[in-house]
Amino acid sequence: MAAELIADFIATVERAPDRIAMLDVASGRTMTRASILRDAVAIAGRLDDLAPEDAVVMLHGPGGPGYWSGLLAIFGTGRRLLPVGIETSARDRAKLHAAHRVDVVVETDPQRPWAEAPVASPLHHLHADAASIPLDTGGIDRLGRGRAASLLLRSSGTTGRPSVALRTAAAIDRVSKTLVDVLELHEADEMLATLPMQHAYGIEHGVFAPMRVGAMVRHQAGFDLGPGVEALGNGVTVFPGVPVTLEAASRVGRRGSALRLAYSAGSSLPASVREGFEAAWGCPTGNLYGATELGTIAFGFGGDDRVVSGVSVRVASVVDEDAGEIPVTTETGAGELVVRSDAMFAGYQDTRNATVDPGRRIDGHFRTGDLGTVRKDGRVEITGRAKIQFDVGGLKVNPAEVESVLMEHPAIREIAVVPLPLTETVTRVRVVVVAANAGDPASRQAIQRDLAAIAKRELAPHQRPRTCDFLDELPRTLTGKLLRGKLMEMMGGSDG
Repeated sequence: MAAELIADFIATVERAPDRIAMLDVASGRTMTRASILRDAVAIAGRLDDLAPEDAVVMLHGPGGPGYWSGLLAIFGTGRRLLPVGIETSARDRAKLHAAHRVDVVVETDPQRPWAEAPVASPLHHLHADAASIPLDTGGIDRLGRGRAASLLLRSSGTTGRPSVALRTAAAIDRVSKTLVDVLELHEADEMLATLPMQHAYGIEHGVFAPMRVGAMVRHQAGFDLGPGVEALGNGVTVFPGVPVTLEAASRVGRRGSALRLAYSAGSSLPASVREGFEAAWGCPTGNLYGATELGTIAFGFGGDDRVVSGVSVRVASVVDEDAGEIPVTTETGAGELVVRSDAMFAGYQDTRNATVDPGRRIDGHFRTGDLGTVRKDGRVEITGRAKIQFDVGGLKVNPAEVESVLMEHPAIREIAVVPLPLTETVTRVRVVVVAANAGDPASRQAIQRDLAAIAKRELAPHQRPRTCDFLDELPRTLTGKLLRGKLMEMMGGSDG
């Protein structure tokens, strides 16, 4: 990290050390640029005392001042960062911790630590909190090893299984610079950050970009309508959201606010939502297309999304690869979108010392699994998904992952997870099962209760099924492959 990013942030501190860098919406707590940097230096010193130079450091907690300080310390000392949010299930936290053999856990909020964290040596817990860490303003040179740093981010992947994407310092510098340029961010901006920091969208837009230019961030863990709208109407100039949050905010808009730009990522922004938000808030509302593996790919307004600088987007023909057919790429046309980017990840690395897997690539381009059209004038339109993942509130749900957890129920014979569309922008998780004794109403109710309990214990909130339906059998091909499209047609879109 991102040597350039850290250097740019330090420069903003030197220009205006007492300017507020972070405001926590829930508590009202503020932190200046100088205090965040001083805390980062202090944490960096403790990391150097406790952890090897090639340590994997888990940054656990919500976003906010402690998150910024911890991130600067981990990257600045050239170590590998694995961010994990408080909304992550205990099961996933433990799996990530074990797979990457985490050396140190930095807690960003001492009030909400990972209570069940492993305690075996060499694990240590540091609290990114100025009240408990001596400050050392003379140690800024501790943060000068950013070129050796790297970042691990969970990705839904493009092959039906979740993976962990490895990003280098150079890629992070590039993705942050691209965002600053595309969004025309500057020091006077105030951003509302509501997205989980362990996801690429959250960390890029809520930390990297504003940190680089010295913009102020108002942090709120999740978009609650009341405080969210209050923040948007009280000085926020830039709002990165997802379709569901923009739709909610459009119901109670405040024209005449300082808001100059809102935009959506995670899934395409419906025209009706864009138009509704623009009418309610009186500001341009854009759509951003990106990926954990690639950074920002395209950005635009009113459906005019165009490829950003440093990115090449082509289309690959959709063929039956199981039958030996080979896709062919072209510069324009319709098909699977394939992308090469200056910010491209190094590859997937699901365990600490595993060989880095570059993922599915063709002609030097990464295969996104998204279907779309690339036009001669550089416009890109997303038309669908070639993969099975779907979005819930801007977060990816991998059906295979949810299915593997719920299959633990002894009565379940077959299971399938599909999207449940509630409105044009709101999608939830629906589980369809074939189960023993499902014909008995009492048995069905018991299974539904059990699955809800398993989901609450083992899955993140956005992965938990909204409804559970029963079938005698799931639709499959003659070779046993689940026909998800046919199943979705059978179930319809209503909440049954």
